[in-house]
Amino acid sequence: MASLKTASQPKKTSPAKGGAARAGEKPGRLADYLLARTPAEDIAAYDVADLERAADLAGRAVARHRKGDCIIAIDVDSGVTRQGRPMTVITVVNDNMPFLFDSILGEITESAGEPLLVTHPVIVVRHGKSGIEEILGDGGSVKGETSHDRLSVVHVHIGRLSADQAEALAGRLKKLLDQVRAAVADWKPMLARLDQAISEFRYAPVPLDKAHVTEAIAFLEWLRDDNFTFLGMREFNYTGGEKSGMLERADKPGLGILADPDVLVLRRGTEAVSTTPEIRAFLHGPEPLIVTKANAKSLVHRRIYLDYIGVKTYTAKGVLSGELRIVGLFTSTAYTRSVMKIPYLRSKAETVIAKSGFNPHDHSGKALINVLESYPRDELFQVPVPILRKHAEAILGLIERPRVRALVRVDQFDRFVSILVFVPRDRYDSVVREKIGTYLKTVFQGRLSAYYPAFPEGGLARVHFIIGRSGGKTPKVEPATIEAAIRDIVRTWDDALREAVSESGADATLTAIASRFSESYRDSFSPAVALADAGRIARIDAANPIAIDYYRHADQKPHQAALKIYHHGSPVALSRRVPVLENIGFRVISERTFEVGDEASGMVFIHDMELENSYGKPIDLGDGALFEDAFLSVWRGDVDNDGYNGLAQTAGLWSGEITILRAYGRYLQQAGIPQSQDFIAAALNRYPEIARGLHQLFVARLGPTAETEGVVAAKHLKAKIKDALEEVPNIDDDTIIRRYLNLIEASLRTNHFVADTKDKGQSLAIKLDSQAVDGLPAPRPWREIFVYGSEVEGVHLRFGPVARGGLRWSDRAQDYRTEVLGLVKAQQVKNAVIVPVGAKGGFYPKKLPMSAGRDAIFEAGTSAYKNFVSSLLSITDNIGVDGIIPPAGVVRRDQDDPYFVVAADKGTATFSDTANAISETHNFWLDDAFASGGSAGYDHKKMGITAKGAWEAVKRHFREMNRDIQTEPFTVVGVGDMSGDVFGNGMLLSPATKLIAAFDHRDIFIDPDPDMAASLAERQRMFALPRSSWQDYD
Repeated sequence: MASLKTASQPKKTSPAKGGAARAGEKPGRLADYLLARTPAEDIAAYDVADLERAADLAGRAVARHRKGDCIIAIDVDSGVTRQGRPMTVITVVNDNMPFLFDSILGEITESAGEPLLVTHPVIVVRHGKSGIEEILGDGGSVKGETSHDRLSVVHVHIGRLSADQAEALAGRLKKLLDQVRAAVADWKPMLARLDQAISEFRYAPVPLDKAHVTEAIAFLEWLRDDNFTFLGMREFNYTGGEKSGMLERADKPGLGILADPDVLVLRRGTEAVSTTPEIRAFLHGPEPLIVTKANAKSLVHRRIYLDYIGVKTYTAKGVLSGELRIVGLFTSTAYTRSVMKIPYLRSKAETVIAKSGFNPHDHSGKALINVLESYPRDELFQVPVPILRKHAEAILGLIERPRVRALVRVDQFDRFVSILVFVPRDRYDSVVREKIGTYLKTVFQGRLSAYYPAFPEGGLARVHFIIGRSGGKTPKVEPATIEAAIRDIVRTWDDALREAVSESGADATLTAIASRFSESYRDSFSPAVALADAGRIARIDAANPIAIDYYRHADQKPHQAALKIYHHGSPVALSRRVPVLENIGFRVISERTFEVGDEASGMVFIHDMELENSYGKPIDLGDGALFEDAFLSVWRGDVDNDGYNGLAQTAGLWSGEITILRAYGRYLQQAGIPQSQDFIAAALNRYPEIARGLHQLFVARLGPTAETEGVVAAKHLKAKIKDALEEVPNIDDDTIIRRYLNLIEASLRTNHFVADTKDKGQSLAIKLDSQAVDGLPAPRPWREIFVYGSEVEGVHLRFGPVARGGLRWSDRAQDYRTEVLGLVKAQQVKNAVIVPVGAKGGFYPKKLPMSAGRDAIFEAGTSAYKNFVSSLLSITDNIGVDGIIPPAGVVRRDQDDPYFVVAADKGTATFSDTANAISETHNFWLDDAFASGGSAGYDHKKMGITAKGAWEAVKRHFREMNRDIQTEPFTVVGVGDMSGDVFGNGMLLSPATKLIAAFDHRDIFIDPDPDMAASLAERQRMFALPRSSWQDYD
């Protein structure tokens, strides 16, 4: 060690050995003392230079010490590193005295975290006027002269602190050291005051039971006999009577840590406990003293709550004069010695044993004694005898029948609640303990101040919980209520599942499914919910792979709900789920997925999603069936996934009812309304009452009761809708709703109310009086039928009761009616010789598998064609022997209309037999005359009538230019492909044709310099294929 001068000038030297370090010698000896007893593995984490720097910092702190003073040096920027990590170095130098090391280390650990290096040399020095004059060695090697002083050096390394943190820690260490000094300095005065209290009990005529007083004297003497660490005393004077008396702090100063008037030992929260009725009851009661816990933790020695002993004081005449409050810590003997050998405790134990009626020497008596011996010792000091007896007997009963128990005691000053909790040992872990603690602090409206687990013999674990109270009367909670809650906490999920199975009578299949749920699932859902989920899972398989559950979590708000999707075989991507839900009117807030199953039975994926209403409106779970219908209808592909589905939630409509309004919206798009489908759907969702009224008007006009009650109902509904329109401020919304109203009134027939249309492969068909529809472009047909379904959409326009025309396979999703209207204009002229007016139809297949090849596309198109034609016939009159036969289940708001003929057109040249087969299925009166061509007529493509007629006109045109196109080569650029009856036939009618380019809706074909013979042969080959495109050209 060095003097002040040398300590401030660090030098890199090896520690010196032997002898005393004198002023002026090289610093290094302190390093020898500093690290002499430090574990090698702790030192190994430092470089030599870092250790020397640490020793130098410690030396500087020691050099600053003056006798009777303390030095607290916290070097934030110490320059010391441990394995590259900067250290804050703390050195505390103080006159050596009891409790220093434990107290300092406890504060550092609690305030700054785990120390990374700790050393505590005690050195012997000689102080002079200017400080330390000589260091004589360590405390173990220097003995003798009383003029020598022993210094305690506590040297600690921790992770780096900020300047503010270091300053706060220094303040707490200063307060702690003040308390240590006070406790040590006043130790003898405190013993003297204790002796005075003993003398008062022994010699004053105190008005208490003699046996109680004798036991109190024995207890106080036992405390004095090194069984209690005295840290503070304070006296109080009592004035007043039994009902209104008050304790007031005596004028004489306190001792030890209670010399500081700001140190309070009885508090409720942050407030000092006043003279409560409970305190008065103690002062006027039969007990000479009370043992309990103080509210403050000890800063000295051990970081635990202080033990508090309140001793009544009396005058020489035996009159109650006040209270002597003693605080400190019981030593280890208080916890390890037999209860029967500790005064105060032994009297409690003897009383309990005597009142139990057990012989202390028989089995039950010995078991009761063992219960008392193992009772939490701190609690045993505090618990009143009546409660102790009740609790001890309850614990004794647990030996014979282990079970969950909760033994509750409220502190007599109402500052805390003590609860002894017994739970099955195999169910106890830190998670269970935390849950129980959280429950107890909630139910007693307090805070978890401490817990002490123990594992006595047997199958139970015991946890002693202390719940601190901050104010107010402690809630009274029945032990049975607490025990029921704890049973729920410790009960395993499998336990609860067995109970749920027993209560519900679930079969083995559901039980097996529920038992396979993952831990993450079990953390989220109860066994009762699991059995319900298992029931849904049991109903799905590869053929029927989906089920849903619409519900609400207990903590969700009225505008929120939850949805589980159960899917067999594979998880469902969020990108598939979320758009469906958004269109129904939900936002997805969160999502989690669980798996259950095995390879044999197949995996099932449970997607649990939290939802909220997109408009912030309350969600009625009573509409769950509507939601399920909407969701599954989209999922199965029965309806489109669009904003109209929101009407399930806003207007309370079923998916079939929504289809009506969606169909009219689609028709408006074909009729040229400028608003988009999303806008139309949003408008209906904005005015759900009107949307519901529009559907009701449709039912009134065309539903089963339309011919009886419908007229009156329709009139009323129309008036109601028009009144509601007065409250619609937006012109676009108003226009849309009025167009809906107009379309419904222009509707003449529908197959919507025919029960088996879906089974017959039909879609929704609505017959319209086109002359009555607002906003249609000219020319307006006489009648038209609009077909809408998930597979196909289409329209058939007729310009008179007797009209024929072809059906076109359209690829124009947005405006196929415009395409058909253009065709029918020409058809009117072409058919004028045959029938007075023309007709034309077009259908758009919505589910063509574009990536699956031509055969798959053709098959899907054929299916759409069948659906379209069958839907048209479903609302068409038939003719039988006795005359007109109206379609079953269809309300007609027009006259008889049995004439319906179709023909082939682009894309349907080979479909005539298919159409006639449908006619035959319907027993339609035209039978195979329903569709021209086919096996009973002529084949447009095979006979090439149209192409040959056109070719004659082309030949004449060239002849007029003196060209023979049958022999002279000529180039052609065309629109079409070789599968068509017109273009395909036309490209085969002259061997001199040089086709250099062509295109259709799929491909662009270019052959700049074709070989006429080879290219003709290739076109002939392609023409002969059942279906072909330019991709087949070789």
